[in-house]
Formats: sequence, structure tokens, C-alpha cells
Amino acid sequence: MWERTLQDLIRGLRANKTDERKFIQQAIEEIRKEVRGKDMELKAGAILKMTFLDMLGHDLTWANFNIIEVMSSQKYHLKTIGYLAASQSFSEHTDVLMLTTNLLKKDLSSNPADVALALNGLSHFVTSDLARDLTQELNAMLNHSRSYIRKRVVLALFKVIQQHPDALPYCLPRLKEKLEDPDLSVVSSTVNLFCELSRRNPQDFLILAPPLFHILTTSSNNWMLIKVIKL
Repeated sequence: MWERTLQDLIRGLRANKTDERKFIQQAIEEIRKEVRGKDMELKAGAILKMTFLDMLGHDLTWANFNIIEVMSSQKYHLKTIGYLAASQSFSEHTDVLMLTTNLLKKDLSSNPADVALALNGLSHFVTSDLARDLTQELNAMLNHSRSYIRKRVVLALFKVIQQHPDALPYCLPRLKEKLEDPDLSVVSSTVNLFCELSRRNPQDFLILAPPLFHILTTSSNNWMLIKVIKL
């Protein structure tokens, strides 16, 4: 009988090296049965096992909708499994991503743990449509009360702007303000964002000269000063 935990899967792989293909096929069939059930704990465990198998080169796309189901769980430890699987297997070409817009909006307005999880996932699988639909929320979150959330938003915006260039002029005023953020990690992330974006159109960032000069003359962070000089 096939055990249901990731640990058992790993032990089984080690014990069946001579007939690994057959063992994995049996495991995938069991996982398919588990994700069809209504038990979210069991379904999340199945997605976790399939995520591990995906790392070994086995296709996970058939479980994309089930991954979204786990992402939408109200329990944080299950939600993390869903976002882990999505971050690893989803890409901008994944069809079911159109179903995640409302889920991401909900998580981005939830508690700080869910917000951080959603921002991390978004930076991995953002599409042009998601970037367009979430730009307004992300721009507002640049003024979040928690500095580590502001830092994550800045970093996520790099991928968002790559997919949806119109997000840059919309978010630029608040991004410019982040160069004077009281938290040094937020300032550092913003400098890094502008350094990468300026590779394409440096002239778009000439308005940042005053705050960047202030950083250059007052900061003691060598890494950040190198980035400012590059800019």
C-alpha cells in the first residue's frame, strides 16, 4: 500500500532504485487519486509529493488546478505548499493563472504572512495580465506599515514592470519616495530596482538624481553606493 507522506515517497525512491520508473508511476497514480478528494490536508500532501517529483523531471501541469485549490486554503501551512508548487511549476504560459487574480488580491490584503507569501509567488509566475490587474494594489502597498512588506513589494515590482511596462510611470512617484524610506533595506531594494530598470532607458530616471545624490553623500552602505554610482 502506498504511503501518503513525502518522507515515505523519498524512502520508497531510495528502496526501489532498480525499478524506480514503476515505483514513480504507482506514486503518481496514488497522487492523482488523493488530489480528487475533498480533504485539503490530503490534497496538500499530494501536491507536496508531486512538487518533489517535478524537481526530478516529472510533469506537474495536470495538477495545476489542484495547486490553485491548495493556494486558496485558509490554513497557512497548506497555503505555503500551494504557493511553493505554483512558484516551481507555473510560468507566464500557464493557462490557469487567469483564475488566481482574485485570490492574489485577497492574499495581498490579508495578514502580513499571507501578503509575503503572495508577493513571493507573484514574483515567480506573474503574467502581463496579472501585472496589469495588480499594479494598483502593489502601488498602494508601497506605503505598507511593515518595512519587510514594502521591501518585498519593491522587489516584486521588478517582475511586474517587466511584464507590464505601463506600471512604471504609475508607480514611479511612490518608488521615488522609497529612496528616502526610514528602513535601509527598503532603500537598498529600491536602488537595486532602479539600477536594473535603467539598463533599458536610463533617461527615464534622470528625475531621481537629487535623492540618489543624497544617498551617495550620506549612506555608509558600500553595496548600495556601488549601485548608485552605476546609476
